Amino acid sequence: KLVLTSTEFSSQRPPTPTRLACSASLMAVPVSSNDAFWTSPAAFVGSLCVHAVIAWLIVTNMNSCGRQGDFGTSEQFREVGLYVQQTETDTEEPMEELTQPTETLPDLPDNLNETLTESPQAMPALPDLPSMPLIGPGPPPASSLRDNPAEAFANSMPPPPPTAAGIPSTTSFFEIDTIGRSLVYLIDCSGSMSKHNAFRHAKNELNASLERLDPNLKFQVVFYNDTLFEFRDRKGDLDIHWATATNLTRARGYIAQMDNSGGTSHFPALMKALSYSPEVIFFLTDAAEPELSARQLAEIERKNNGRAAIHCIEFGLGPSINVDNFLNRLARQNGGTYRYRDMTQLGP
Repeated sequence: KLVLTSTEFSSQRPPTPTRLACSASLMAVPVSSNDAFWTSPAAFVGSLCVHAVIAWLIVTNMNSCGRQGDFGTSEQFREVGLYVQQTETDTEEPMEELTQPTETLPDLPDNLNETLTESPQAMPALPDLPSMPLIGPGPPPASSLRDNPAEAFANSMPPPPPTAAGIPSTTSFFEIDTIGRSLVYLIDCSGSMSKHNAFRHAKNELNASLERLDPNLKFQVVFYNDTLFEFRDRKGDLDIHWATATNLTRARGYIAQMDNSGGTSHFPALMKALSYSPEVIFFLTDAAEPELSARQLAEIERKNNGRAAIHCIEFGLGPSINVDNFLNRLARQNGGTYRYRDMTQLGP
């Protein structure tokens, strides 16, 4: 019935009373409950909510396009941009390229291999080096031979100048250079040696002379006034001692504790110095009085018998007057040297 009505309404034929009756009957049909729901306010509100949700989803998906990272797919999003490197404006003229000098190598002969094969003597011969053992401690270092501070100080001292014959001297004392394997220093310690600090200067020069000695030399230090004071080693022996680091250290202590006082007795001191049978005697005094007699000088020369060179150093007041006193004769008779020192010029 509805199909017929639709067909009839769609046709272009003029309405008839029968068609009008049918139309009226169709309009009189009541609307169903479903059609009433879709036209109600509740349907309008629901449609509005659905569209709002769809709009929110669209906006959310559009904003997510700018995020970075992996969103469960194989594609990754990251920000990109253009990096512009700013360069300084070249205001100076470009530097000229430096040309390195090139050396022209000499042309090698074509038959270089043949030349080397035929002429082996053209190769420089290596020097013959002494074979060294591969196993073993080897030679001891030089520093281990003399590691004592006293010996290190002795090595730092300048070597004494050569003698008149050009041979390096053993040591020197008040600018008297000498050669000898054994030496005795005989120093006046009488009260008169206190003038102008003469005794202190004598001890300073004595220490400097001892420091120049090698360990393979022997020495003895004898101070004298009315009595004798001889240097003893750590065993307490009175002997001529090797110039080892230990003995030199003890000798410096012995010299430091010495003081000057009393009178002067030359002859017993000289005879004691000769009893050590040295090759060199340094004899220092400020006392031209009492003089040694001719008999005493002859006795000293006889006992020495040319074994020791006796060098005499005289401390005097004022310039030398070139008097041939007993010190001059003693040095001359025993192959030694005489020196005069003005105590006023020794310094403070």
